[in-house]
Amino acid sequence: MPKLSKSNFDFSSSKLIRFLIGLVTVIIVTSMFPKYETIETDYTVGMVWSKEDLIAPFSFPIYKSQNVYQKEVDEARSRVYPLFELNAGKHSELNWLDSLNGLFIKIQKILDYEKEFEKEKSLPEEKRTTDEKTLSRLKSELGFTLTEAEWNSIKSSAGSQQELDALKKKIIQSLNQIYDRKLIDITKSTITSQKIAFIKNKVEETIDLQDVRDPDDAERLLKADYDSYFKDLELSAVALKLSKRFIYPDYVYNRAETEKILNSVTEAVPKTFGLVRENERIVSKHEPINEVTKLKLESYKRVRNEQMGTSDFYMQQTGRFLFVGVMIFLIAIFLFKMRTGIFEDNMKLILISTIVLLQCLFSYLSLQLKINYPIEYIIFVPVAAMLLTIVFDSRVAVYVVIVICILVSAVRGGDYDIFIPNFCASILVVYSVRDIKNRSQIFTSMIYILAGYFIGIIAIGLERYDDFNVIRSQLVAAGLNALLSPILAYGLLIFYERVFRVATDLVFLELSDFNHPLLRDLSSRAPGTFHHSILMGNLSEHAAKEIGANQILARVGCYYHDIGKIHNPDYFVENQMDSNKHDDLNPSLSAKMIISHVRNGIKLAEKFRLPKEIINFIPMHHGTNLVSYFYEKARTDEGEIDTTHEYIYRYPGPKPQTRETGIVMLADSVEAATRSIEEPTPAKLETQISEIIRARFLDGELDECDLTLKDLIKIKQSFLKTLVGIHHHRIRYPETEDDKED
Repeated sequence: MPKLSKSNFDFSSSKLIRFLIGLVTVIIVTSMFPKYETIETDYTVGMVWSKEDLIAPFSFPIYKSQNVYQKEVDEARSRVYPLFELNAGKHSELNWLDSLNGLFIKIQKILDYEKEFEKEKSLPEEKRTTDEKTLSRLKSELGFTLTEAEWNSIKSSAGSQQELDALKKKIIQSLNQIYDRKLIDITKSTITSQKIAFIKNKVEETIDLQDVRDPDDAERLLKADYDSYFKDLELSAVALKLSKRFIYPDYVYNRAETEKILNSVTEAVPKTFGLVRENERIVSKHEPINEVTKLKLESYKRVRNEQMGTSDFYMQQTGRFLFVGVMIFLIAIFLFKMRTGIFEDNMKLILISTIVLLQCLFSYLSLQLKINYPIEYIIFVPVAAMLLTIVFDSRVAVYVVIVICILVSAVRGGDYDIFIPNFCASILVVYSVRDIKNRSQIFTSMIYILAGYFIGIIAIGLERYDDFNVIRSQLVAAGLNALLSPILAYGLLIFYERVFRVATDLVFLELSDFNHPLLRDLSSRAPGTFHHSILMGNLSEHAAKEIGANQILARVGCYYHDIGKIHNPDYFVENQMDSNKHDDLNPSLSAKMIISHVRNGIKLAEKFRLPKEIINFIPMHHGTNLVSYFYEKARTDEGEIDTTHEYIYRYPGPKPQTRETGIVMLADSVEAATRSIEEPTPAKLETQISEIIRARFLDGELDECDLTLKDLIKIKQSFLKTLVGIHHHRIRYPETEDDKED
């Protein structure tokens, strides 16, 4: 295989790239398929089984539904009491009383030190600094921090030994009231059971949750007690802060052991409730699906997936790969046979591939979202139909959408129930945007989408005798699809136009606006050429309509075909007023000036980023024709010139490659030639049109476009009809006396 070099490798037309686009598309779509057996995806209760009887190929247990199983697990776990252990630490009365007494001794020492410190105000600065450091050290040894206001409250309300002892006595009294019930170390709001368990002497005992206190209860009771006892709220806050240091739990939560018990209880809950034996009928054809049947189907799917070995998995993946490959191949063979221009343009193939992948991604996501709603009807297949119709044409859209509907159903695990609604909505929406004239017309398509989905859903639902509530929820989802699809299509269309540089009819319509900078320059600098382009647009548009070509493209192509004449407009006859600048030039230089408008036009078009489809009109409307006037002039002036120099007087081409460019070539010559006919009559016009078309045909200028002889006859008739309308006879009005005098 020859190596590809940068000089001969063309990404847009490379066969290797074309093959890779197809291969990557097939691989990505295949990877989106569900991992389980694709017997059916949605087992809605009340739905009628439409397939043949399903017989169990092996025995398997019937798994409970997730909701039922979770409910049983929750009930089993609720019967497990949180396990606590006896706290053998500081909870004893002796320990916390000793600690409390020690704390008050430190507080008394700090108060005494402050009194002595305040009495000796005349101490040297160095001595005062040392005493302040000592006082700060004593306060830090308390193990907690009191604010300045709280210290002042202690000094004012409990400054004496007697008052401080009274404060301590109140705290001890309040703590004893708290300890009249057992304390636990976690809040009761986190405990779902009504009892707790604890180990005492290696024996598990239980106690009612209401008979114990948690830290929040203790703090709330202490605060209420202190607020009612102390008149000074600051002193109440000090008492609460001191008390909280001596609230010790009697029982400590054993999280690890509790979780161990909960796990063992969870594992003991059975996940199944029955058995389907080998060769037993799971569901019969036309049998309504009830709760038990649904569980049997889901259990069969689950066990089948679990039993699938490595070889089975690869066989299944191979089948899926072949299935998707056939679908993509059908699109490719259609494009190869019917739309060669699309097939040979890799950027357009990538565009189609991204649309297919986007729809398959929507289908994949709809399967991953575990919600009780018919989300399969919000896959936005009509968006693909709209995009393909606007970017390409209705035939491409219909063909590709059929494949998309099949792939979307397959990615959902063989859920072909959604095929008909998606297909109906997509086909109807194709006709709604087939002849789109402006972007706002996209939003009228929601009516067609809604009608298509409603027809498909109701038809399938009635045929299967589905429950009305199921049909109603599907219709609501379809309504949401109809509402969102035009919005999504509008945004994606702009994205594809910018990223892939695709020229849709909407782009052509926008380019037909005479306020476009190029058309404004053409009308102001070369008004004769501009007028000529407008007349050509009318001729080409009507002719394109007669033969079924793109009339919008033909008209807009005419508007821009001569934009190169913006440079040096005076060298073209339609813009000349008095003198002819070619009188001072030799024929070869004149021909060069005339031919240069093609090159200048292409440069201008590329500068303003015109679509390739429009740029093609600039060189193709002349093809490889001779600049016959100056060629004949050269022959007359110089005698028989060397025919090898004929290329000097010939346009570089290429010849027209499409029907639209072929029409514009003919319209250009016809409009220019018929303009010079004196007193044009239908007979004269018809003769002139026939001669021009015959000359272009015999010269071979139309050999590379798809215009047939039948098309040329229709084009001639269309040109004649339009030109007769332009050059119709006008009434000669009688002259007045003033006119005669003038």
